This record gives sequence, structure tokens and C-alpha cells, in this order.
Amino acid sequence: MFLHTRVPPAERVASVAIVCLLVAIAVAVFIEGKHYDPNLISVSVEALKTTTAGKSSGPLASSDTGEEAGASAEAGAASSSAAPAKGEPLDLKLAGLEPMGAREFYGPDNLFEKIDGRAPAYIGFNFQELRCRSFAVVGSKGSFVDVFEYFFDTPINAFGMFALERDPKGGPLDFAPDGYSGDMGYYFRQGRCYVQVIASDKSAAVLAKAIARNRAQVLPADDAGLDARRRLPAAGLIPESVSFVLENAQGQAFLKNVFQATYNFEGRKLPFFLMVATPPEAAAAWKAYKDFCARIGGKVAILPGANGGRVFRAETFGTWKVIYQRDGEIGGVFDAEDGQKAQQFVEEYLQGRIQ
Repeated sequence: MFLHTRVPPAERVASVAIVCLLVAIAVAVFIEGKHYDPNLISVSVEALKTTTAGKSSGPLASSDTGEEAGASAEAGAASSSAAPAKGEPLDLKLAGLEPMGAREFYGPDNLFEKIDGRAPAYIGFNFQELRCRSFAVVGSKGSFVDVFEYFFDTPINAFGMFALERDPKGGPLDFAPDGYSGDMGYYFRQGRCYVQVIASDKSAAVLAKAIARNRAQVLPADDAGLDARRRLPAAGLIPESVSFVLENAQGQAFLKNVFQATYNFEGRKLPFFLMVATPPEAAAAWKAYKDFCARIGGKVAILPGANGGRVFRAETFGTWKVIYQRDGEIGGVFDAEDGQKAQQFVEEYLQGRIQ
């Protein structure tokens, strides 16, 4: 084995040069570091404007500063495609309440900051703006009520989001037809707004109901586009089963803006749907549905008309569909286990005996 016992003069010179160079660098860094140049770390305000646009203010400690922050948030909210709550303060004049902080506003671009994980579903129903605020219960330390008001572009989309999140165990509200009460909370649709009023504990629950009732009275009532919902019969309806499907209901592209619900009918549970359209659109959808059932091998039969409506019945994969069309309305029972009961339900609906 060869051992390197003698260092050549060239290596000695190179080593000394490297050491000297490192010392020189260290001295230069030390001297430069003692001189402050503010231009190296100055902040460009112009560059920050694009990052602050559209952002809402955060919660503040007092209601006085909250008004200023709320005004700033309202200006930022204008960046969304529509701002239904812009310029409309969320101020409640109810005894026993006081604001805990500022009004907060969120648009489609930053809704995830408030409800991360749920935001895509809201945006899918054309969410426009959220305004929210917390209110302390006077005389009850630690008790508060959170108020959330989600605005959508149309009442029907507000209902769609409300129906999607509906708790099947909730109880009905006497002040909001499209609403229910849950554990410490009240949830309802009023016009284009989906409202959530949530109490922190039982001490705040009574005031939470008062707030919910107040919002139902203050917010504009608008049922545009909800004609089909109002036509769903009330007899036998299971309220928590009501749902709204924006498009492709039951996997069919011709079924849009559809309301569906389950009914108790003579010992059977029957899924029922209803769609309102123009008469030609309703007729085309009825024919498309009939053709679809035949195409997948279903046993399709045209039934006698009932009170101006035409009806077909089809058995597909062991379940039954009884579909009607009358003027600008198409609907019927689908995926029913009992074809006879399904047909009876539809006929009685068309004849006005089920309302």
C-alpha cells in the first residue's frame, strides 16, 4: 500500500491561497453587514394590492372598529360576480344581544377560508356571497350565536344547497316553509338566501330562534323557479326527503331542475319527482324517458290518460316507473318496488285526490 508522506510545494501554496481567500470573504461580509441599505428590504405597496383585493376583514374585538372593518370588507366583496349583501349591514336590534366583532364578507374566490371543504358544493350552486357575524348573549358569559347568510344567484339554487345539507332528523319551522331546526341551530331558505343560525349552548338557544325568526321576516321572500317545489303534494310527504337536482336527475340529461321526495302511500314508500318546463320541453322529456326505458329492455306500457295527462309504466331491473306528462309538467314515481301502488299514486295525483 502506497502512503503519501510528503506534501508537494504546489499543494502547500494552493492550501495557503484558499485559506487566505476564505478570510478575505469573511472580512468583506462582516464589513458589508455593518452598513444598512433600506432599499434592499423595502416593501412595494403596489405589488401587494393584487393580493388584498377581494379579501374580507377578520373578526375584531369591538363593534366600533367592526364597522370600519365591515366597510372595508364590503368594498372587497365587490370583486365577486355579484354582491347581494353589499351595503346591507348584518345588524340585529334584539334585546339581549351585542355584536362580538365585525361583519365578515366572503365571495366565491375566498369562501374556502371560512368553510374549507364545503366551499365547492356551494360554488356548484352558483354561490355569490356570504355575510356572517357573531353575537354575544348579554349576561351569559361565553354564550353566543353565529349567523351565516349565504346568497345565491337564484332562489332555486339557494334551495338546492339547503336541501343538500338538510339534516333528516331536523324538525319543521313554523316561520319558514323551507326550513328545520337541529341541535342548537336553525336552518332555512328565504329568497336567494340560505340562512344558518347556530347557538353555542342552551343559554343561547332561545335567542338563536328569535334571530332566525327575525331573518325570515327581514330577508326578501322570493320563490322564483320553485314552482315545481310548490306542486309537490303534501299528503304523505316525508319532509326531510325533499331534494333538488340541478341536472341529470336519475342519470337523465333531459331532467333538469328536478324536485324529488319520498311519500308514504298505503304502506309503501314511493320516490316521486316533478319538473316544470315549457309544454314542448315536458313532452320531449316524457318521450325521451319512455324511449330510454324501452332501450334498456324495460317492459313499457302506455296507460289510459288521467285528467289531461298521458302516462306510461315501465318495469326495469325489477323496479317500476310510472311517468306522466301534463302541459308543462313531467313527473312520476320511479324505482318503486310495487308497480300497482306507483300507478295508483300517480293517477290519484293527476286527478287531484293527492294534494
